[in-house]
Amino acid sequence: MRILFVSLLVGCVLLPSQGTVANPFFNQLPGFALRVQGDSTLQGSLRQALEALRENSSTLQSYEDPRDIARYERGNLEKLLRSRGYYDATVRESVADGEIVYRVTPGPQYRIKSLDIEMPPGLRSGLRGLPIAVGDPLLASGVLEGVQAVTRYINENACLLNVDVSYQATIVHREAAAGLVYRVAPSPEVRVGAVHILGAVSIAEDYLRDQLSILPGDCFNRSQLDAAQLRLLRTKLIANVTSVVSEPHNGLVNITFIVQERNHRTITLGVGYTSDEGTGISASWEHRNVFHRGEKFEIESKINRVKQSLKGKLTLPRFLRDRQRLTASLALTGEDVDSYHAKAVTLGAKVSRKLSKHRTVSAGAELKFSRVDEQAGLTLEEEGQDENYRLLAFPLGYKLNTTDKPLDARRGAITALEIKPYLDLNNNSSAFLKNILQVTAYKTANAARYQPTLAVRLKMGAIVGASNLELPADERFYAGGGGSVRGYGYQELGPRIVEIGADGRETLSDPIGGRGLSELSLEGRFHFSETWGGVVFLDGGNAYENPSPNFSNLFWGVGFGVRYITSFAPIRFDLAFPLDRRDGVDDSYQVYISLGQAF
Repeated sequence: MRILFVSLLVGCVLLPSQGTVANPFFNQLPGFALRVQGDSTLQGSLRQALEALRENSSTLQSYEDPRDIARYERGNLEKLLRSRGYYDATVRESVADGEIVYRVTPGPQYRIKSLDIEMPPGLRSGLRGLPIAVGDPLLASGVLEGVQAVTRYINENACLLNVDVSYQATIVHREAAAGLVYRVAPSPEVRVGAVHILGAVSIAEDYLRDQLSILPGDCFNRSQLDAAQLRLLRTKLIANVTSVVSEPHNGLVNITFIVQERNHRTITLGVGYTSDEGTGISASWEHRNVFHRGEKFEIESKINRVKQSLKGKLTLPRFLRDRQRLTASLALTGEDVDSYHAKAVTLGAKVSRKLSKHRTVSAGAELKFSRVDEQAGLTLEEEGQDENYRLLAFPLGYKLNTTDKPLDARRGAITALEIKPYLDLNNNSSAFLKNILQVTAYKTANAARYQPTLAVRLKMGAIVGASNLELPADERFYAGGGGSVRGYGYQELGPRIVEIGADGRETLSDPIGGRGLSELSLEGRFHFSETWGGVVFLDGGNAYENPSPNFSNLFWGVGFGVRYITSFAPIRFDLAFPLDRRDGVDDSYQVYISLGQAF
């Protein structure tokens, strides 16, 4: 059953990719045949280009006669041929039995006979080469790449007020060749004079100046100007920014940045439902400019019948260095499940540093005061007795994130590793190490019908240094629930103690948690319209008494869901069924309603 469901899930995602997105008008166009004399490679590329033009052309909608369509597409083919260096090509079209036949005689492919660059003499010697050279085919793409290369070189090596690079190609038909000249328009060289910022009301001006990275006396550079505007927008404090450059005076230009601030405060309210945790509500308040330098303060509260939390977090960007931030947090939490009741106060501080665009490392310290009343795995005398803990932890983290969206990823992957050593200050001899590795990956066939996305999640955890019952119950691993193995109740999967009653019958206790965790999820996501989508999924997982990774004894759940896609995140409704249902333990199905994808 499980193997069959996996096959169906992968098939649902991959099979639609064999076709393209339906286009009713495209299906009404007459078919065509394309024959290129003596060049099968060119024939294949022209066919692909013409099919793409048909799929995206609105002009063709005004034509009904196949002969008009043929004449229009012949002009497109002639333009395509010239862009690939075939300046003597001929295209003939004919219409028979509702089909268009194009016959192409490409002729010789023109090549570059001479190449010159006209720019200030002091700059010309430093330009080492272009992506196009004498003897190459005269391709439009190659010529434009040359324009970009010259522009990039000028921006990096000159202080021109305006950078304007153009080209001229002179065709020599009798030689099937062309002369190519790039020209850099004359412009004065200037440096930066005064830098002004207008429009900032609640943001410290020196903070915005630090983001600009442009100082008086710097070489003037248009690309650096664009980069400075982008850095201002990335602070998420600015809604819009424009720049004004003055006329040069004595070799200097003044730059004025005009900014429009965003609203720095946000209030959110949310509601969700799961059949194992009941109805939950959440509320949060956020201020993204508390001390006028991009500091963010957040307060968030979540309440349902199983979990309650109130958390506050302060984030200081650019802590000691540009790509580093400090996060301080305080959390009050409560958890009320069958196997234990827990209340905790947690204080933490963490420094995160971006090593690159996608890689982040973090290190911090955390102090947790908790009271845990464990109900499972204890004797009658022990049950109901509270255990107090003072846990000091030093979490270390690594994250590699290449996804495109945080709440509804369509492509990319996330690899997150956390290593967290604990020391119980109430009992100095008690220490343990908690490790969690999670990998998620997303792949979307954008050209396929319903734009299917295959999402995969793998999670593993291990705790070493203490036995199960020596660990605080709320720090052990459990599986089951909407963010784990759908189809099973919250934390209903994991080790249980076998109890023998007075009549000799065996019964299972509530889950006691474990030192090992393994979870695997596969999900196929489909977009039926701009606002509606659907999913099918298979989840597997379990918690184990021993910390060794184990994928041999997983509990599996399957299901399907509906997504209502908003501009912020999808609203999800999932219905899941346990494949390994246990009598007297598992319900026949579970329902999940919340914001955002399951993973």
